[in-house]
Amino acid sequence: MSVLIGKKVGMTQVYTDRGDCVPVTVIQVERCVPVLKRTKEEDGYQALMLAYGSRKPKHTNKPLKGFYDKHKVEPARVLKEFRGQDVDDEALGKPLKVDVFSEGDRVQVVGVSKGRGFAGVFKRFNYGGAPASHGHHESYRGTGSIGMHTWPGRVLKGTGMPGRMGGVNVHTKNLQVVRVDAENNVLLLKGAVPGANGGLVSVFKS
Repeated sequence: MSVLIGKKVGMTQVYTDRGDCVPVTVIQVERCVPVLKRTKEEDGYQALMLAYGSRKPKHTNKPLKGFYDKHKVEPARVLKEFRGQDVDDEALGKPLKVDVFSEGDRVQVVGVSKGRGFAGVFKRFNYGGAPASHGHHESYRGTGSIGMHTWPGRVLKGTGMPGRMGGVNVHTKNLQVVRVDAENNVLLLKGAVPGANGGLVSVFKS
């Protein structure tokens, strides 16, 4: 078992024993409960389903309510399945703690990046733009030429253009666990984590 769902609280800084100032992201793990195990014998693959947070019963539809009643778990905000994970049968239905990780562990974090809306190529792809002198006019922050001659006569795939930016899954690898606060169920990870403050993230051991 080496995975947790948590909430990104924000960033701060801590000092190491050597006096180094380290920027860290605070991950608060609230109610995170393993609900269901998938096995290769019964389901054809191995996975673990986690329930995170809490949801009022009146906001839970009947199919989900039947699922939670079957597994004797309170309704949760999020249900998520993680492949390749396993846990003891005794741990099913019991909240997980951040002590599944240790200080110095390397972890991977998956979160949804901040949505930037409809953005131009300057912001979206870091284009440099056109010169603002020598008779240039009207188009300074534009995309520039995207076309071809007769052959191939089309716009190539991957050409940078304005469009919706952000709001996608981002997988950040090789982050270090700086501190594990089991009492408050908080992880401190060195560096930045994708997403806005208050967003949910998944933390895996590398």
